[in-house]
Amino acid sequence: MEIDEELVRRISEQVLSKLGQERAVQKESVLSPIQGPKRSVSTYNSVIILLCGGDMELEEVYRQIAIIVSRYSNIYVVMTKSAEQIIGIPKIRGLSEGGTIVTEYTQEFHEKILPYTDTLYVPVLSLNTAAKVAALNADSLGTITMVFALMNGVPVIAAKNSIFCCQKSPEDIPQPVIQRITQIINQLREIGITVLDIREMTREIPVRAIPSMELPYTVSSAGKEVANEYTAAYQILVNGGASRIGVEPGQTNFDQALARYIDHTVLKADATEEEIRKLCEEAKEYEFASVCVNPTNVKLAKSFLQDSPVKVCTVIGFPLGATTPTVKAIETRDAIANGAEEVDMVINVGALKSGNDDLVRKDIEAVVQAAEGKALVKVILETALLSKEEIIKGSLLSKLGGADFVKTSTGFSTAGALVEDVALMRETVGPEMGIKAAGGIRTHEAAEEMIKAGATRIGASASVSIVKGTSSSDGKY
Repeated sequence: MEIDEELVRRISEQVLSKLGQERAVQKESVLSPIQGPKRSVSTYNSVIILLCGGDMELEEVYRQIAIIVSRYSNIYVVMTKSAEQIIGIPKIRGLSEGGTIVTEYTQEFHEKILPYTDTLYVPVLSLNTAAKVAALNADSLGTITMVFALMNGVPVIAAKNSIFCCQKSPEDIPQPVIQRITQIINQLREIGITVLDIREMTREIPVRAIPSMELPYTVSSAGKEVANEYTAAYQILVNGGASRIGVEPGQTNFDQALARYIDHTVLKADATEEEIRKLCEEAKEYEFASVCVNPTNVKLAKSFLQDSPVKVCTVIGFPLGATTPTVKAIETRDAIANGAEEVDMVINVGALKSGNDDLVRKDIEAVVQAAEGKALVKVILETALLSKEEIIKGSLLSKLGGADFVKTSTGFSTAGALVEDVALMRETVGPEMGIKAAGGIRTHEAAEEMIKAGATRIGASASVSIVKGTSSSDGKY
């Protein structure tokens, strides 16, 4: 890929000027950002959910639909023929709670519904539809809905899992095919579609929907839908792109909304089995997003978290990032085989600082391809070792490499997360990627500052103290 250095300079100028940061611009090769759609405020309180098939992650698809439905008053569910056959209209009618089922594209839908929709969600996106939309080929119900939504300025948020629809594990698919699918996903992003893992689909509430939406509901571990309190802290999380916000009756001694944001972490070399057990018990009690452990402890953590919604996260190429793409891919596959559902890989910092963008991107893509469809990928930049321009470049390469998140730090370097670096990363990647702030976050106030700056996940070892608002002397992570 040919890189325009002058374009890079202008991008860096623009991103940093928006954040009010002065700097001396250095000429380096950075990839151009892919921006999502511009979102204007509206009061339509209307949503379209598009289903194109339905081979993968169906239980998670149903969960995400339930969350989406809880946010809006006017629900339209567009179902292609394959979705009707695989999922079925009765199932969707039950989930949509009285919403309108659309099975053909009509003039009324085109003129009176689609332009006045806050968001189009696509929890099931087939490979066929994805490829046609990437080429702006609108020739069927699914492709017409997506293309005309884009042309009407409607934000489109799509899950990428069902693009791998052949019931084969991605690692069993030939690499040329995987690379072509990755190109299609990137082409969708280039035309303004937010492409996420299905488990992250509802993490953000588009700006258009905020003014008139009902308070969202969430499903607790007991399976009960409970209304969120509309507090200042809640609004902070919404603005940051919260995906796991919820409350459960009887729990009043900690910040439940913030807890859903935290990867509860133990990555020290001498962590014992008892410490991993305690980590998992705390994660279940406080309903943290995940536990983050070293690869050797993944299987153990998974056994402790059976029948729990808490995910198992691990680290790849940790903490230096200096292993090869091949080794990182092998680590990723091994971690997933042992039960990991999220992987945090360390970028090749030396290659990034040397301007070897091709190696950095291949490093990221190797992990993304190894994890595709089975685990979220977060790319650790180690921001303490990077200039502002290098943070921008690393963030863009992570985005172009297909990662789900970009992350600040390992917690094992010279410094951890800084609010200004989180803001810079958010401004660079736009709304469609997650951002994880990690390293040195030990207080409730520090976590909230990171979220205000744009973080959608917090990595911390002092997690319990953070959500309870008490002091902690836990380690750097």
